[in-house]
Amino acid sequence: MGFIIEFEPVGLRIEAEPGQTIMQAARGMFNPESGGVSAPCGGKGLCGRCRVRLVEGQFSPPNETEKRLLGEKDLSEGYRLACQAVITGPAKVEIPPETLTGRQKLQVEGTKATVVPDPVVKRYNIPLKTTSVDYPYSIWQQVESFLFQNHGLSGLRIDPGLVGRVEVLAKDNPITISIRGSEITNAFPTGSRRKAVGLAVDLGTTKIAGFLVDLETGATLAADGILNPQISYGEDVISRLAYALEGEAQYGRITRVLREGLDRLLRALCNAADVVLEDVEEAVIVGNTAMHHLLLGLPVDQLARAPYVPAVTLPVEIKARELGLSMAFGAVAYLVPAVAGFVGGDHVAMILSSRIHEARGVTLGLDIGTNTEIVLALDGEMISCSCASGPAFEGAHIQQGMRAVDGAISRVEVGDGGFKLYYDTIGGSSPVGICGSGILDAVAGLYRAGVINYNGRLDTGHPRVRFNGERKTAEYVLVPSEESGSDRDVVITQKDISEIQLAKAAIAAGTKVLLGKAGLKVEDVERIIVAGAFGTHLRLESAITIGMLPNLPLERFQQVGNAAGAGARMILLSQTERRLAEKIARDIKYLELAAMPEFSNHFLSEMGFPE
Repeated sequence: MGFIIEFEPVGLRIEAEPGQTIMQAARGMFNPESGGVSAPCGGKGLCGRCRVRLVEGQFSPPNETEKRLLGEKDLSEGYRLACQAVITGPAKVEIPPETLTGRQKLQVEGTKATVVPDPVVKRYNIPLKTTSVDYPYSIWQQVESFLFQNHGLSGLRIDPGLVGRVEVLAKDNPITISIRGSEITNAFPTGSRRKAVGLAVDLGTTKIAGFLVDLETGATLAADGILNPQISYGEDVISRLAYALEGEAQYGRITRVLREGLDRLLRALCNAADVVLEDVEEAVIVGNTAMHHLLLGLPVDQLARAPYVPAVTLPVEIKARELGLSMAFGAVAYLVPAVAGFVGGDHVAMILSSRIHEARGVTLGLDIGTNTEIVLALDGEMISCSCASGPAFEGAHIQQGMRAVDGAISRVEVGDGGFKLYYDTIGGSSPVGICGSGILDAVAGLYRAGVINYNGRLDTGHPRVRFNGERKTAEYVLVPSEESGSDRDVVITQKDISEIQLAKAAIAAGTKVLLGKAGLKVEDVERIIVAGAFGTHLRLESAITIGMLPNLPLERFQQVGNAAGAGARMILLSQTERRLAEKIARDIKYLELAAMPEFSNHFLSEMGFPE
C-alpha cells in the first residue's frame, strides 16, 4: 500500500508509491490542462519552476540539481523540486502561489451593497499661507483655524509619523488632508485628483475575498479572492488554533502568513484598479472569531476549549500598518465584532447585507462553509448557532476530494439507475478529483437512483460499485481511468458518503434546534437565505434530497453569494450601517449547540437520508 500525499492549497490527496517523485505521483495534477504545478521544462530538472514546500513528512535528501537550482536558503525552509524530490512516506506539500498554475474558482461577488456613502474618513482641502513675521501662524494653526471656521471641527489629533510629511507637502502649496473622527490620517497636495479608497475583506477559513471601494461614490473598483495561506497549518479553525498554541513561534508564524497574504491581496487590487496604495485610507475586515483572533494576535487558548469564549466581542480598531497592510500611514482597520466563539463578524455582515434583521415572518439564514452559521429571524428577533459542518464541502476528508480548481468535478447527473453518469468539471478539463458541489450532487443522485440506501450504504451488488481491498471499503466508480486526467479512476468511497452525512446532519440538526427553541416547525419557514461560496454553487435540489436543507418549495430559497463581503462593503461605506452592524452583534441571541442534549439527538436522527 502506498503513502497519502496531500497538496495544499488545492486540497488534493493522492496515493503515491515509494520511490516516485512528487511529479510522477501527481501525474494529471501537473498537467497544464488541469492545473497544478508549473513545469516548463517538462520535469527534467532544468528550470527550477516546480518549487513546492514540504510542510509535514519527509522526502529523499536534496540532490545536486536541487542544491544548484534552489540554494541553501530555500532548502532550509523546506522547498523542493517536484520533479526531483522522491517520496519516502506520507506528506503534506504546499504549492506556492508562484508555482500554482490552476486558479481556484473563488466566490467574490454576492448581494449588491446599496448604501448612500457616508464613510468615517472625510477629506478637506486646506488653503495655506507661508509662515512669516507678517503672518506668524504655523501650518497646524492654519489647519485648525480653517477646519473650525468652515466645518466646525475642533480637537484635532495627528499621528506623529505624519507631521514631517505634512510640513514638507505644505510649503507654499495647498494640501488635502483626510480626517477620521478627529484624527488626521493622510495628506497630499490638493489638485492631484486622487481617490479616497477603502478596503473591505471577507476573511474566511479557506478563502479570502477583497474589495477595493471608492469611498465617495460607493463603486467597487476591483474585487478578487485568494486562498487563506494558513491552510498549510490546518484545514479547519481547531487545527489552526492548536498549531498557534504550540508556542510563540508557531503563533507568530500563522499570524504572519495571514497578514502577508492580506497585503498581497491589497497590492493586487490596487494594481488592478490603478490606485495608489497610500490612498487606501480605511479597511473593514469581517471574519469568523478564530480568524479575527489569529489576525490580531489575541489570546486563543480560551477559544480552543469549552465553552469557547472570545477574548473580545467589541469592535476593534487598529492601525492598518500594525497588520502589515501597505495603506495610508494613518489608516485604520476596523474589525466587525464577533458574537460568540464560533459566530463571528462575517455572520453579522451576512445578516446586515441580506437584511435578515428586518425580515417580517420567519426567515432562516445559512452561511455554509467549513463552519456553518445559522440564524433564525422571527419578526426582528434573531437566534443564531454554529455547527461544525467540517471541511468536506471544500473537498477535504474525501478520498479524491479537492477544492474548486481546474479539473475538479463540480456537477454530477446520475441516470439509468446509476449505470450512466454525466459530469462537468471546472475549466472543462479532464477530471482529476471532485469538489464539494460535485460530491453533493453525486451522493444525492446515487441515493435517488437506489445505489445508496437511506443509511448511506452503497449497493455492493451494483456493477459500478466495487470493493477496494487495499482501503477495505466499497467505492463507486465515477470516472474510469481512461477518461480521467490522472490515469486513475475517480471514485466515491463509503467513507466519503459518511463524511457528507456527518456534515449535512450537523446543519440539519442545528436548524431543528433553532426552530425548536422558537416553537416552530420546518413548514413555518417562509424564506431561506443561503450564503457563502459553497452555498452559492450547490444545487438546492441535491441539498434537499440528502436532508441538508429543509424540504420546502424552491421558491422559498434565495442564494445570495458572498453576503459577508457585501456586508463588509456596506460597513466600509456607511457609518449608519457600521452602527447597525454593532447593534446586530449585541442583540443577536446565541445558542451553544455543544451544551444542548437535543442537538445530539437531532444529529443522530439526521445522519440517514430522508425516506
